[in-house]
Amino acid sequence: MLTIHDSLSFAENDFDITAYGEVLLDMISREEAPLKECVNFTRYFGGSPANVLVNMQRLENRTAFISRIGKDEFGEYLTEILENEGINLDCMQYDQEEGTPIIFVNKSKETPSWLAYRGADINLQISDSIYNKINNSSIFFTGSFILSKNPARSTAIKAIEYAIKKDKFFAFDPSFRANLWPEGSKGSKIIRELIAQADVIKPSLDDAYHLYGQDHPENYIKKYHNDGAKIVILSLGKDGVILSDGSNKALHIPVFSEKVIDVTGAGDSFWAGFLTGVLKGLPVKESARLGNAVAAFKIQGVGALSSVPPLREIISFYDIQPIEGGNFNE
Repeated sequence: MLTIHDSLSFAENDFDITAYGEVLLDMISREEAPLKECVNFTRYFGGSPANVLVNMQRLENRTAFISRIGKDEFGEYLTEILENEGINLDCMQYDQEEGTPIIFVNKSKETPSWLAYRGADINLQISDSIYNKINNSSIFFTGSFILSKNPARSTAIKAIEYAIKKDKFFAFDPSFRANLWPEGSKGSKIIRELIAQADVIKPSLDDAYHLYGQDHPENYIKKYHNDGAKIVILSLGKDGVILSDGSNKALHIPVFSEKVIDVTGAGDSFWAGFLTGVLKGLPVKESARLGNAVAAFKIQGVGALSSVPPLREIISFYDIQPIEGGNFNE
């Protein structure tokens, strides 16, 4: 059983990580106000799995993306960004009928509110190329947004089952919101089943609330472990994260920066730093510190893809210690 003190090693693969899920337009308000009061919006690249991949690519990882967008000008805009970042798009699908999804988000120093307009992402279809990409990757990542509707949900479950069968490291972001699911709160059963299959999950306090109701962080962690979670990283926002394996004493890691401009995509940048640490052979607890370090740079800019420095600069600036293993010199 993986613990927070352990590190992992991976066989050589063509890709470090393949992510499954949405890429979309984030329309972020210029005003810090409730979404219904916002008037002016700026277009940004968005979608949690896509954000994770771009940040991981910038942190010197080899990435691949499984997604579906509209064959429209917004889809062209997103594709150009992904191509320029160097992400492999062999498994990108283009929808002739449904448009590229768009989410409206209010600028916020806390958890933002949002309103989603779905489209092509719902129609993601399974293919042999998807199976091949997963087979040639070390980590498989997905979130909950893409799971909320079929056929993308059934495609995701097939991809997850295949990744687990091939003994891939499965990272899952369980950000369940009942209003996105036709089944409403009954959709939580699917999320909880996937939590039990994942090697690591990273919910926020909001995610925990929407899945379990009002409770304290320590009880949330117990509930995730009771549902079968192995490694839980509970995000506390400005208070950092709690890291738990269910056996050892949980570890609290405070935030690395109190300067906050915009938290959009902060969780995605944490994922990128954390998974980079795991790939580099850092212990899970030190990988979580690297996740905090990457997020600290992210929240000092606007938009999910605000720039972060090169990996070695982040390691040096926040004194990330690969003392228990790691291959940062490669």
